[in-house]
Amino acid sequence: MFVCTGNTCRSPFAERLAALLDPSTRYTSTGTHLLADLGIDPAMAACLTRLGASTAGFTSTQLDADRAAGADLLVCLTRSHRDFVVGTWPEAAARTVVLRPYAELAAAGTVAAWDPPGAGVEVLSRGYLDDIADPYRLGRDEAERAAAEIETALRTVLGLG
Repeated sequence: MFVCTGNTCRSPFAERLAALLDPSTRYTSTGTHLLADLGIDPAMAACLTRLGASTAGFTSTQLDADRAAGADLLVCLTRSHRDFVVGTWPEAAARTVVLRPYAELAAAGTVAAWDPPGAGVEVLSRGYLDDIADPYRLGRDEAERAAAEIETALRTVLGLG
């Protein structure tokens, strides 16, 4: 389960692109502070369409206890999203990661794709460099930047280069 703020830009992009790259796995997404039941932000939807992923039928959802408990792995787009998840549901801490550092662990062979890191695995933080900044209402260039960062991290996790 991918987690961002409003579940309209980064996390639905990650969900839909991951499903395109790895159709054998079920992906979902949610937001920590949902605005309303919305579709994917138009600029991010354009990025998905360009890559060949579907935007059809998407509606944003709010992260809640049931969703957090039901996810095998909660993949947050920023450190603050992870802090929110772990602060709200401490029992999810071992299953909650930040996408970029997690991709580095996968690239190093420390974790298999979409497995929780496990005890004793050190995840070093590079501070704000771990975060994929929110492109919400910032236009096409910011959407393209966020999309490229997410795509790179997903391809790394999945071993696709």
